Amino acid sequence: MSKFKNGIQGEPQQQVKEMVGMLSIHAAPQSLHDFAKNIAMHAAAAEPAAPSRPVRSRMKRRLVGVAFGTVAVAILLFSAQVSPAFASLVQYIPGFSVASDWLATLRTGDGVQNAGNHEYRPFQPVVLSFGDTKVSLSDVYLTSDRLVYKVFVQSDKISGSVTTWPDGTPGIDYSNAGYHVTSKDFPSAGAGGVMKLIHDEQTGEPILVLPTEQQLSPQQVADFLAGNPSKLSFTFYEPQAGSAIPLKHSLDVPFDKSQWKQDQIIPQQASIPVTVHSEQRAIEVQEVKITPLSTYIILHLNNKNQSLLDIDWSNPSIELTDNAGGTYQFKGYTSLNSVPGRSNSGSDTIRLEFASSPYFSKQADQLNLKIGHVQLSEVGSFSLAMDEMLPKLILFSGKQMLLTESRYEDGFLKLKLKQDAQNRMSIDFNIPGYMAKVLQSQELYDKFYAGNRDQAGFAQNILQAQEGRGEYEVWIAAPEQKQYEVEIINAVTQREQVQVNQQVELRVR
Repeated sequence: MSKFKNGIQGEPQQQVKEMVGMLSIHAAPQSLHDFAKNIAMHAAAAEPAAPSRPVRSRMKRRLVGVAFGTVAVAILLFSAQVSPAFASLVQYIPGFSVASDWLATLRTGDGVQNAGNHEYRPFQPVVLSFGDTKVSLSDVYLTSDRLVYKVFVQSDKISGSVTTWPDGTPGIDYSNAGYHVTSKDFPSAGAGGVMKLIHDEQTGEPILVLPTEQQLSPQQVADFLAGNPSKLSFTFYEPQAGSAIPLKHSLDVPFDKSQWKQDQIIPQQASIPVTVHSEQRAIEVQEVKITPLSTYIILHLNNKNQSLLDIDWSNPSIELTDNAGGTYQFKGYTSLNSVPGRSNSGSDTIRLEFASSPYFSKQADQLNLKIGHVQLSEVGSFSLAMDEMLPKLILFSGKQMLLTESRYEDGFLKLKLKQDAQNRMSIDFNIPGYMAKVLQSQELYDKFYAGNRDQAGFAQNILQAQEGRGEYEVWIAAPEQKQYEVEIINAVTQREQVQVNQQVELRVR
């Protein structure tokens, strides 16, 4: 199975360790969020493993307690009916009989359907057999920022591993059917996906589907193309009975560099007015990027006061259409130019991502972006000398709190604070410069994360306001020093939702 956020490297045992903390909350499919409702039951006895290399602090903290076992059961089952309208597409999954409308839905979500509809299929699918295991690698696309592929696996091990969880939901015992695929050409690039279990339309046999989107940098892609490649190479890992070490098989997909398509990047000068606390601000649309699979739009919050721009992933209120009748599914967003080590990795600039694109459409020359609401978080800070007299009043977000005690202990700056019961605030406390070092050091990461995950330590940099409670203690990972500059940000639960209700037209031709 592919690793979910910050790179695939090393042997499978190491890769499994790296899975925890790699899910991108912004871009996670809704099906994964639905599944998460039952995570506690499925993986109650499992423990999280520390990743082999640091990842963004937001991911680490949000996923303390998410377990290795959770990845093993993140399987979604589908009942699919064949639609004749998509029957011609089945041939692109050699060796399997797959319900075409289910496959079309899956392909619509990653943009492959639109590309295939316009006869853009730069890679030929391959199918190989290893004993009783049959593998098909298809829907392989390389753009300037990602590698997309789907792996279909059929095996007696899978047939014997289908199970039903105590809550009645179907799943698969991944410990007996732990198949996964990694890219040899981009071994250290982040990847993500949600495994799916379907059934062959003709034989009824279960098929494990591993759809993967691997995040790449333009430089990685440029370096790969500079070598005039004729193929893309993958490693297929197959579990073997009685051994923790899986079998390795090579999978190569022919690649025709002459068919590779460049992105279309169109600068924009559109602006959307926003009113925040009677203050006029603007969300500037800076750029539209169109790839054969996706559409990206960069938004920048032009604000005098330092605020962070976010989208409510549970109710994004974002719509994108074109003037030719096309609609584009919102997939998520990424914060750009964020401060290294910032507790929530936010910034005033974000990149929206949409499935599919008008890349191949001659009629679509205008995109219409509609934004219902956005979320804003205020950023502040305060100075603290360890020898200064306390209590100390701290003003933030139009409210105040009282710092009553400070001490340095066990690698943490520990603060006691009081809030007025009628003016409670939930706040992230952080020292970005130091946290950036923690995230780049395996030794520091293990000290603050792996060694404290079962205590009240690492995640306690967040003051989570509770009704009827006035006094709190927060622990902030910090070096021992005499003076600190502590950054404070509205916690996720207290981001301010700001109504926009505007539509802007964007020219793309």
